[in-house]
Amino acid sequence: MKRITGTLLLLSLSLAMWGCSSTEGDGYAQPGFNGNNIKHIAIVNGEGVTIAETSRQALLDTFQLEFFRRGWSVIARANVVQAVDELDFQSSDFASARDRKELGNILNVDALVVVNLASLGENVSMTAKMFDPETGEMYWMGTGEGSLNTGIGALTGAFVGAAVGNEASDSNSASGLGALVGGSLGAQFGPTQIKNAKKVVAAVCESLPRRG
Repeated sequence: MKRITGTLLLLSLSLAMWGCSSTEGDGYAQPGFNGNNIKHIAIVNGEGVTIAETSRQALLDTFQLEFFRRGWSVIARANVVQAVDELDFQSSDFASARDRKELGNILNVDALVVVNLASLGENVSMTAKMFDPETGEMYWMGTGEGSLNTGIGALTGAFVGAAVGNEASDSNSASGLGALVGGSLGAQFGPTQIKNAKKVVAAVCESLPRRG
């Protein structure tokens, strides 16, 4: 049994090192748009997220970093989260004009950036939209997607889980439970997936205008 477990673990580690990530992004700014006219922005987490909370926050932090690198003044995320919760703001394309204006006024920002993140099997998809909270006028939009090898990560988790299940019991039910639990951990991005996802963020922000 120990020999089988060792083989499964070795196979899982080998699978984890396989594969390569691919990244692509595109974006467009409104003609004549001058970012220097915008003093402060707020980055808002969009709806419909299929990525675990800790991974999502890591990617939102990366978006914030990309804006900082280009000279943008970004409101602290804690303040944004508090304002969104207080207003029960629906951060999507369907948010009402009244909600957009109210959120912009509370945060005292000149623009909102709504970031939508989605995990699609072995890929991740992202969209960021910057717009005027008063008028809803779009200033800039970026989109991108990339391979994260999440399928490999989930498969690795399943192999490890199965190994743990086999160690606990020789029964089929224990083995199946171990695989299920191990595989479900794939929803949480590991270090490699986060690293690859950050490359997608950079691709999304490639067309973001610089200030100053």
